Amino acid sequence: MKSKPNPARLDAWDFRILSEIQSDGRISKSELAKRVHLSASACSERLRALEVAGIIEGFHARLSPALIGGMVFVMVEVVLDRHRLEDQRHFETAIQKYPEILDCWAIGGRIDYLMRVASLSMATYQDFMEGLLQAGLGIDQYYSLVVTKPVKSNAPIPLSSLTQR
Repeated sequence: MKSKPNPARLDAWDFRILSEIQSDGRISKSELAKRVHLSASACSERLRALEVAGIIEGFHARLSPALIGGMVFVMVEVVLDRHRLEDQRHFETAIQKYPEILDCWAIGGRIDYLMRVASLSMATYQDFMEGLLQAGLGIDQYYSLVVTKPVKSNAPIPLSSLTQR
C-alpha cells in the first residue's frame, strides 16, 4: 500500500497535475495525462492519491452571481467581545450553519474574523446581521464593506512559486 503524498514532498508531476485541474476541473483523466506527459494509469493514481491526502479538497462549478439574479456581496470584519479559545470555537462552530457566509477567515490584528457574505439585497443583509447579533455568537462589533464589483476572484494558487522552494 502506498503512502499519502506529503505536501512538503510534492514533486513536479504533482504540481503539473494540480495546475491543470485548478484551471480545468472538468478535464478528463486521459486529457490530463496527455497534458502532464504521464501515462493514464500513473496520472490517475497520482490524482487519486492527491485526493486521498486531502490536497485536492473537491471540484466545484463557479457561478455567475450577475446572471443568477444580482446578489450583493459584503466583506464583514468581526470583532468578538471575548477572546478565549472557547469563545472562538463557539463562533467558528456556529457560523458553519449559515449558508449566507461563503467564507470566513480567522485574522490576526485589529479584527478577529473576516467573512464574505452573500445576500439578495442590503436590506436582507442587514436582517441577516441583526440575526447573527441576536444569536449569541459573541460578536461585539462588525464592519461592513460592500463589494462594488469583482476585480479578481477564485484565482488558482500560484503553484509555480512553490516548485521553486
